[in-house]
Amino acid sequence: MKTPTPEPLDVALITLRAAIAKLPKKKQDILVKWLAKWSGYISLEGSFKPEYVPRYRRGDIVYVDFGFNIGNEYGGVHYAAVLEHYNHKTSGNIMVVPLTSLEAGKTPADIAKDDLYLGSGIIPWTPLDTVAKPAQIRAVSKMRIIKPLKKGDDWARLLPEHLNAIDDRVRQTIIKAEQPASDCN
Repeated sequence: MKTPTPEPLDVALITLRAAIAKLPKKKQDILVKWLAKWSGYISLEGSFKPEYVPRYRRGDIVYVDFGFNIGNEYGGVHYAAVLEHYNHKTSGNIMVVPLTSLEAGKTPADIAKDDLYLGSGIIPWTPLDTVAKPAQIRAVSKMRIIKPLKKGDDWARLLPEHLNAIDDRVRQTIIKAEQPASDCN
């Protein structure tokens, strides 16, 4: 009697389980929680209506679940700033730059060269200094936004000078342009 060939999904799940088992316990717990959340996103995907979330504008600070990622890709739940000048209400995605806090005991001189120190008091509800991560910009589904999701939620926005500094760093990092954008024609 021939042994049945396992279904591709079964093989993938067995491989995933083995990969997770090799991780340190803390990372296993984080990944398992992410898989449960990701499953919820998959279930919600068909019924998600982006027009029911607020219209986010350039500079708005949102709280985003970047998920579990590999290598040095940014992951976890963090604040981020909206980069798009105009994001259509029905668009399911939005372009953001992740924001993080300056680690305790660190100074702006200690941050990675790709990161950008924005200062203190940037995010009104946290006293920590804020650092932008322009090398980690990405489009995220609006389903990943935890807050703000309604008018009563706390809202904050980066100042134009912060957004200009992020734009300059993106140009330097990605395009390697030394001159201002207006000179890049």
